[in-house]
Amino acid sequence: MAVNAVAQETEEHVRMEYLLCQLNEGFTFEDVINNAKEYGEKVAAEGNQYNQYLLRPLITGQRLEGVTHIIAGMWPNGEEMYKEYGDYVNKYIDEDMENEAHTCRVVYATMDHVVVNDFRENETADQRWPLQLSDCTLKKDVSMDYAVQVQKDVHQAALENDMGGYGVHFQVPYLGFEDAEFDFISAVWWQSFEHRGNMAQNYYKIAENYDQEMSSVVSCKNDRTYFAEPLFSTWE
Repeated sequence: MAVNAVAQETEEHVRMEYLLCQLNEGFTFEDVINNAKEYGEKVAAEGNQYNQYLLRPLITGQRLEGVTHIIAGMWPNGEEMYKEYGDYVNKYIDEDMENEAHTCRVVYATMDHVVVNDFRENETADQRWPLQLSDCTLKKDVSMDYAVQVQKDVHQAALENDMGGYGVHFQVPYLGFEDAEFDFISAVWWQSFEHRGNMAQNYYKIAENYDQEMSSVVSCKNDRTYFAEPLFSTWE
């Protein structure tokens, strides 16, 4: 499984979770990955639909100081979310924790809108791909639908200038947020670092027109960049 697993067409009822974690002393990310894969086997055996990814910081600043990584999970809908949660808390949560590779103390959940999905089957797709998150607020009297349309216009301009292989999700706060001071998280992925570099090199061609247009509908802050990789997947 590669980045196309998160590029699937989804509706806003898709649930995402972000677990903010810290490596435990004496453990490595290889241990985190192996533990996750073991749990993935249990998820599959239960017949639950749940995908999980590991996000590690590239450029995040100090706002997540002490967080070594994030576990991101995805369910196709709320029913599947609570089915998987139910099996976890009733069957697995009390298992021996001595070999836990990390401690995850903060969990957030969102509802996902896929705005752009431009994954390209015949082009490079890295096993670990770049992901950028930002906290965004709609400007006064601007609807989410309109912001989505403007982002689609930006994508069309990007395509006309040979920038593709990326996707944009708007993720609305659902659970775990305390008085969130933003309307949604903008999550932008590229299927490879090559595609990210191409956009970094060529975005100036559309920036003058479309940066201004996006700024007229949303205000975004707290940009942070990670590299993501799959841990396990039980649905597509």
